[in-house]
Amino acid sequence: MLQGTDAVLLSSLAQYGYSLLNPERMSDPNELLARLAKSRDSRLLEGFPVVLANALEKHREKVDMSAAEGLLDASELRRFRKLTALSTYLFGSFGLDALKAAAREAGADHPDLLAELRSSVENDRSLELGPGTLNLARVKKTFLNYYVHGRELETAENKARLREDFRREYNLSLFFAPRQRDLLGKKLRGEAMTKTEREYFSRVVKKKLLALADPDLHRLAQKALQET
Repeated sequence: MLQGTDAVLLSSLAQYGYSLLNPERMSDPNELLARLAKSRDSRLLEGFPVVLANALEKHREKVDMSAAEGLLDASELRRFRKLTALSTYLFGSFGLDALKAAAREAGADHPDLLAELRSSVENDRSLELGPGTLNLARVKKTFLNYYVHGRELETAENKARLREDFRREYNLSLFFAPRQRDLLGKKLRGEAMTKTEREYFSRVVKKKLLALADPDLHRLAQKALQET
């Protein structure tokens, strides 16, 4: 049975979309994010982007990364910043531009960590947290499942549309890096591309699209799925 700070932490997470236990009281989002970043439990850390997303969506005026950072010592600060920067990067990867902007306004964006994050996310490599590592494939799946299904929508139609949008973004992320998805979006919207973008699209993105559209490959995938 969970006791002490672990029980309080798990209870608090449910209030921000990561419902591992039922909530007992409303927690301060900055305090919760700081406590969550201190955890050594990978299952809890995988839900950090979910918690930050729901905090920004429901309690934007309360979220302040500087306040959360004030609750951490020097050894914990870089860990916390990696988690907040990872969350902001994921918001952008899933096309959640308003949420990404809100995260940046709250101080969750850290450009100095961008290169490391991009490389880790795009290649599904574990992110070094020091101490510990984070499985980014699981982080993305957790964010997709908990954030999409946890949002309260007015109609079933909107809910279905949102799930479909997220599912498409997630599936595209398995094959295309963020830059490639941006170019694909431009192509689909009929927007103009620079010469460099057109060359890159033709050289890299188009080849992946041709492979995905290949009927023989599609039949092969269907057969393999039926036999598993």
